[in-house]
Amino acid sequence: MEKVTDEDITRWCQEKGVNVNYSLSLVGNLSTIKEEDVLKVMGQVYGISYPCIVDKWREQNGEVSAMLLSGKEVLDRMLFPGMIILKRGSGRKIQMLWPEGQRSEEDEATQGEDQGAGEHLTGVNSAGSYSLRDEPDATSRQRSSSEPQVEAVVDKVVSHLERWHFEGGYRRLRIFSGITPVPAGEETYDMWREAAIQHSEEWQCPEHIRKQRVVESLPGPAMRVIQATRRSNPNATLWEYIEALDFSFGTLEDVGDLLARLNSTYQNYGETLTQFIYRVDQLIYKIVDKGGLTSDLIDERRLRQILKGALTNSPIVQKLRCTMTPARPPTLNELVREVKLEVQMENREKSIKKG
Repeated sequence: MEKVTDEDITRWCQEKGVNVNYSLSLVGNLSTIKEEDVLKVMGQVYGISYPCIVDKWREQNGEVSAMLLSGKEVLDRMLFPGMIILKRGSGRKIQMLWPEGQRSEEDEATQGEDQGAGEHLTGVNSAGSYSLRDEPDATSRQRSSSEPQVEAVVDKVVSHLERWHFEGGYRRLRIFSGITPVPAGEETYDMWREAAIQHSEEWQCPEHIRKQRVVESLPGPAMRVIQATRRSNPNATLWEYIEALDFSFGTLEDVGDLLARLNSTYQNYGETLTQFIYRVDQLIYKIVDKGGLTSDLIDERRLRQILKGALTNSPIVQKLRCTMTPARPPTLNELVREVKLEVQMENREKSIKKG
């Protein structure tokens, strides 16, 4: 393998029509490393926005010795190491190489410092030397030259603090791969989807970090669905990712089908009332996701279906029918709490009669 230089990377970027300030190259033995591993590390570990593999550098024997990657934002070399080791790869160190024309923030600051210093050199005499009579005093010159460097350091510290703030206390979603039957330790799609939506609404972080956190729990066929969605729409939102997964792994029921299923949902013999309540609640939230029900009507619709579908021979249900009306519907927690209190009272009465 011939040594790849930064000039080679620059020409590579020009040939592929990518911006040198948005690009970098990985150089090393990359034949045994999967593309999804590269994209995952570049996006999640190093924070490259929408990383993509532009091209691969192949040797005569077909082995991949370099990859050209690009993102959607300017990359700062100061935030990247010179060498990395990719997971599940060959275990060899991979070098990060930058295009010749790319400048880091430190280079920009240094260039601005040089230009600022040049502006103070005025009055060229016949001997070709410069007169410094208009130059500021040493204290002012030192302060003006250090300001760009201080600002660059502050920006980096703030960036790291923001990243710590977004990731602090973060708990990963469980895995959903889309493989059937569901492997041990993985979630079914419905369970994973419910958790992903709930967690994503609670995460206090930007949209691109929400997407990264959701995508990192999707290996295998599920990841391929996301990759296809990203290729067709690089700016796809998290909800568009969920919709793509719905088409592949969810049930293709529209609002009418879900409403019909809700109206025909009844408590099964041997099923506790609490289990029936949770089953109705899960179906209602599917209808909400499809736009068939507004959030302010959830409690009322849940109570109406429970009073309709619960077994009539239960004294608990009979009491609920007398005490609870759709005019003042309880929340899910209030409803479950009321049911459990009635169960405890019923069990207490039975134990007293037996005694």
